[in-house]
Amino acid sequence: MTQPTIKVLLIEDDEVDREATRRALSSSYSVDTAAMGHVGLQAALNKPFDVVLLDYRLPDVTGIDILPDLLAQNLPVILLTVEENPDIIINAMKLGAHDYIVKRQMTPTALDHAITNAIEKVALKQNIEAKQRQVVKQAATLEQQNRQIRDLALALTLAQQQERRRIAQTLHDNLQQILHGLHVRVLLLNTDLQPEQQAAGQAHIEEIENLIDQALEVVRTLSVELSPPLLKGDGLDVAFAWLADQMKQRHSLDVNLEGEDNCNINNDDLRILIFQMVRELLFNVVKHAGVNQAHLKYFTEDGQIKIQVIDDGSGFDPETLNNHKKKGALGLYSIQERLNLFGGNLEVQSNPGQGTIATISISQQPIQL
Repeated sequence: MTQPTIKVLLIEDDEVDREATRRALSSSYSVDTAAMGHVGLQAALNKPFDVVLLDYRLPDVTGIDILPDLLAQNLPVILLTVEENPDIIINAMKLGAHDYIVKRQMTPTALDHAITNAIEKVALKQNIEAKQRQVVKQAATLEQQNRQIRDLALALTLAQQQERRRIAQTLHDNLQQILHGLHVRVLLLNTDLQPEQQAAGQAHIEEIENLIDQALEVVRTLSVELSPPLLKGDGLDVAFAWLADQMKQRHSLDVNLEGEDNCNINNDDLRILIFQMVRELLFNVVKHAGVNQAHLKYFTEDGQIKIQVIDDGSGFDPETLNNHKKKGALGLYSIQERLNLFGGNLEVQSNPGQGTIATISISQQPIQL
């Protein structure tokens, strides 16, 4: 297979030098010539070339003057000089010339080598630029996909939260009322019975009442745990005081509160999510720390709301957080992932035998929901 002809634009005003350069080029080159700088530049704009041989001294301009315009066409440019002038050569190379040749030292081999290297340099540069554009495009696509995933995860998290509130409302408004009605019906049934029937059925009626009371307690507990009613519009201080009381009653965990009065999150959904995360951290203390006391601090710092759950318990190696199969690690990972959706962060400081400090950070102006 024959090699494709390399198209050369020779911008050279001296006829002797022009012919000498032509002779130095083998038959694998086709040569167009221009004796003026602007004529050569116009030729480069109008016709495709593989390489430009550019004389430094031209009648209308210097080669340096039109070098940037030639390079803008992604053309390899080799500067031709009468003598080896370091200032000219350094200036040309800084501007982007791919090589230079001193005319009196020109040989077919040297010229062929310079042209081949210049073309390869431009091809390599174009290939790198193409790959960079591809990487940028892929990064933009990945960023868009990540943003879509984040938006979807955020929407699912909020939908889950709203569904919890709906179920809590249903339990309170419907099932709880039905159980109350059933309790009343049982009491009325007992009064309608004859004395001997009451005596015979008393044990069963009491058992039914106990079961109804247990069901009511379960419904109340589920309703409150799904969506604590006091969180709707109230500040974090009120919510955390209630939570501390619940942790004491249900899990025998004393929670010492220390916080700022103006530390609050205005959005109801986000406030409830943060509350649930804090509750999960306190549950971790109950399950893993081996202590019956914890500290809950909340304050503002550098435009962020900080919430800390601190215990002096058994602690753990924070490296285990990277292993989601480890006990407790998945819950902390889940909290971190949910916080990320809102531009927040979870930082965990711990060491075996030295307790744990878990810090939730969320901007006072979080991502819009």
